[in-house]
Amino acid sequence: MRAGRQAGNLPGESSSFVGRQHEVTGGKRALSRARLVTITGPPGVGKSRVGLRVAAQVRRRFPDGVWLVRLAELDDGALLPHTVMSILGVGDWSLGRPIDALSEYLVSRRLLLVLDNCEHLVQDCADLVNALLRKAPRLRVLITSRQVLGSDGEHVVTIPPLPVPESAAEMFSMEPAQDCASVELFAERAAELAPGFTVDVANCDAVAEICGRLEGLPLAIELVAKWLRTMSVEEILAALDEWPETGVAGLPGPGVRTGRHHETLPAIFDWSFELCTPAERMLWARSSVFAADFDLDTAEAVCSDEVLLLPEDVLELVVGLVDKSILSRQDRAGCTRYRLLDPTRQYGRQRLHESGEGDLLRRRHRDHYSWLAERAEAKWFGPEQVAWNERIYAEHANLRMALEFCLIEPGEARTGLRLAGALWFCWVGGGRVAEGRYWLDHLLARATEPSRERAKALWTNAWVATMQGDTSPALIMLDECRDLARSIGDDVELTSALCVSGYAEHVRDNQQRAVAYLEEALAREDAAGQPSAVTVVSRPILASTVLLLGDCERARALCEECLAMRDAYGVPWSGSWALWVLGLVAWTEGNAEQASSYARECLRLKQQLNDLVGMAISIELLAWSAVDQDAESAARLLGASHTLWREIGRPLFGFPPYVARHRASEEQARMVLGSRAFDVAFEDGNSLTCDQAISYALGESRDRVS
Repeated sequence: MRAGRQAGNLPGESSSFVGRQHEVTGGKRALSRARLVTITGPPGVGKSRVGLRVAAQVRRRFPDGVWLVRLAELDDGALLPHTVMSILGVGDWSLGRPIDALSEYLVSRRLLLVLDNCEHLVQDCADLVNALLRKAPRLRVLITSRQVLGSDGEHVVTIPPLPVPESAAEMFSMEPAQDCASVELFAERAAELAPGFTVDVANCDAVAEICGRLEGLPLAIELVAKWLRTMSVEEILAALDEWPETGVAGLPGPGVRTGRHHETLPAIFDWSFELCTPAERMLWARSSVFAADFDLDTAEAVCSDEVLLLPEDVLELVVGLVDKSILSRQDRAGCTRYRLLDPTRQYGRQRLHESGEGDLLRRRHRDHYSWLAERAEAKWFGPEQVAWNERIYAEHANLRMALEFCLIEPGEARTGLRLAGALWFCWVGGGRVAEGRYWLDHLLARATEPSRERAKALWTNAWVATMQGDTSPALIMLDECRDLARSIGDDVELTSALCVSGYAEHVRDNQQRAVAYLEEALAREDAAGQPSAVTVVSRPILASTVLLLGDCERARALCEECLAMRDAYGVPWSGSWALWVLGLVAWTEGNAEQASSYARECLRLKQQLNDLVGMAISIELLAWSAVDQDAESAARLLGASHTLWREIGRPLFGFPPYVARHRASEEQARMVLGSRAFDVAFEDGNSLTCDQAISYALGESRDRVS
């Protein structure tokens, strides 16, 4: 749905921005002339900072938002469209190519997409950007990359190192003295450690030489400035000269300017690494295994051991690495998380490889995130459902990395099936349908031996395939799953397979067969005496099925039973669907007021769960309910839901009975209002932001938006 004026996800700046006015102005000018702008330069030169500053300063030009996608954490280019869709909040339901769904979403939007750190995915980024720019005429793309894309119409902005003084005399000839950006950056970062620090006559020679030796690279300057915690300026310069005898490996000697910027940063990383304690070095290397940010508990679980790096020591070591600017700290939603900047992570991975611990740490990472997924699945059937939704969303980049390890590492596919199956609620309840299909298809093709993991992955994949409207392969997978579960004696997976079989037949409009599967599943649940998240949500599915067969009373009873279980177990996702079906029952019985009440209650829950599909279908039911009494409101609500369905890619799940009801409501509203008035009201709804649409649908605002 269209974002509001301040839409986007640009982070705030965590430190002052020094210099670069010429480059920022050039980037802004380039974006006014070209639809694709690439900011390029050597590692550590500040491409990302310049790109984010440019994006922030042009934000007002893009009413649909400025959206940042960090690609350093993505290794598999096939997942690039999924990653962008996730950041934009685009529905991931389409059976077609994800890039087509993304293009459809962007086609009418005036939006700036910022793809940060693209150098390892240049061809994938070029293919994506070229396709999007062809389809979306108002889209602009800002790239940061060491390598240009080579696309037609690409405007390149090259970021050079910061200017450095040739001498202290030159530095003080400037007005004011600290207008030399490299010196200003060093002074600002030094003052953060030593308040009151200034560049003066006593230290100016050393500061000028340090900035020159570092070739004006901002990241190198920031790292070296942190050495002031334990060294004076003069001692830092002496260290650069004297360690080892020829100077820091790769750095030019005193007074030498080589222009070999690619050698300077690794040399500073080497020296920064040596300044760390042995335990800090180990944590730096081991924490490079993470794809993105991580919290303290995760660092302890993955990076510690019982001999060299104890769990109780990790906090102190993390603090030490933050103080040295190796780790950056981020406070988000009451949780503190840490991350390595991309060049720092790459250096850490090099050291991890040299240590011989790379495979061990990747397996620890895989094991931890497999454990996290299984814990989340267990907790998801309970009162912490919303919190675990948010936790899994925050960890998605690391979960992807664990899945990718399982996919490409020989002998790990079965473990990958276990992980992908445990994340069924993420694929199904979190809207990541197409991505779930990607992982499950590939892992099932690799791990073909009979197992519980395969059975669970089969019904999970059948569920997401059904959500995409791809029911024929879904039914084949479900046949195999039921046979497999029976052959290995797994009642839990058999019951889940029966639930999903009922859902698949329901979507195929084979309601009698759906009832048979769902009733068998619930009978097995009753015999086992223990419901699950899958069996609980099967009640509103069965309710919708029997409602189509004309049994309103049974549909109501099933939904009320589901709501009782929601209250007992604290599971809002299942309960929200029960509320929607209760609204459908009321609408079927001609009680539009009660139908609207249930639909609004459902919408509030769907908003809390960030369930785009649920929000769309709740607004849809409100439109159906309004058409008899307020055709203009119904038309506006139909417009709002239309925008959401277009983003999701499967309007009304492609379900014939619901599609027919939508068309009937639209025709009735058009007949009452006349075509012109209907089109105006429909476009009003189509132009609402997501928050405006929800506010309007909930009755909190009845103002016309034009």
